[in-house]
Amino acid sequence: MNFLKADEIRDLLNDYGIEQDTTDENHVFLRMSSGDTVQHLVLSIAGQDCEGPEGADRQDIAAEALPGVVQHLLQKLHHNQMVLVPVGKWRSVFDIVAFSMAENEDWQRIDAAASVELNSRDPLLADAGDLHILEELFQALMRDSDTPDQGLVLITVGVPVLMEIVPDRGIRLSFGNDAIAAEVREICAA
Repeated sequence: MNFLKADEIRDLLNDYGIEQDTTDENHVFLRMSSGDTVQHLVLSIAGQDCEGPEGADRQDIAAEALPGVVQHLLQKLHHNQMVLVPVGKWRSVFDIVAFSMAENEDWQRIDAAASVELNSRDPLLADAGDLHILEELFQALMRDSDTPDQGLVLITVGVPVLMEIVPDRGIRLSFGNDAIAAEVREICAA
């Protein structure tokens, strides 16, 4: 996993119709524009309200089922590079997962290299070999995070998918690919 400069993913964001939605200077959300080929799915933790784009399909899901959905989606997309972008700054993400990820040596190497990135939102590029780190990172975030600045957005390279972990609320998904959207919906309905 390597940090990139924000402008290095500008073309990817433009190609997928992803725009920044900033409510304040501390939170930058990424949203895939709605269009004929884009589908949105919001998975709200049962009893929580996870906001999403107008017209998005919504589904309540048990908190304990979310890691399985994320794991399946990551495995489905594992042949693609993935870009991670924090909603807040990296410091919030690294701080909240520090205890949960303390035993993961691969994450500890990333953590050590991230010292100059902690006060930035520069994207982190992951590839197929990082899948186990991503799964553990997302599980830690879903379990431990509770404020918006600890949210994390994953964008795949090659397949238009955007997934946002919304702390203490659920997951927002946007798909520019009908097959993957249908498969994720099927998993969630099971």
